[in-house]
Amino acid sequence: IVLRGGFPAWWMEWMLWPVKQVTPQIARLQGLTVVGLGTSIVAIGFSTWVSQFLGGLLVVLAIAAYLVGAGLYVYSTWLSRRGPKEQELA
Repeated sequence: IVLRGGFPAWWMEWMLWPVKQVTPQIARLQGLTVVGLGTSIVAIGFSTWVSQFLGGLLVVLAIAAYLVGAGLYVYSTWLSRRGPKEQELA
């Protein structure tokens, strides 16, 4: 999604319900959201296998990655729902 700038053709319409207008920029931001949330999950998983200090650091990084991913999701959804007048001004 990040590299192609588009969603796969097999995605159902209900999977894109929060996105009103799909543009390459919106698709890339949504792809970065997936990367951020995936990184968060992997970091939480690895935190149980390492020392307490490194595990705590991984958990903090996982929370940060989650917040960045959630922020990108909200921003990309907002961008896709802006009206045509707002897009011309930007």
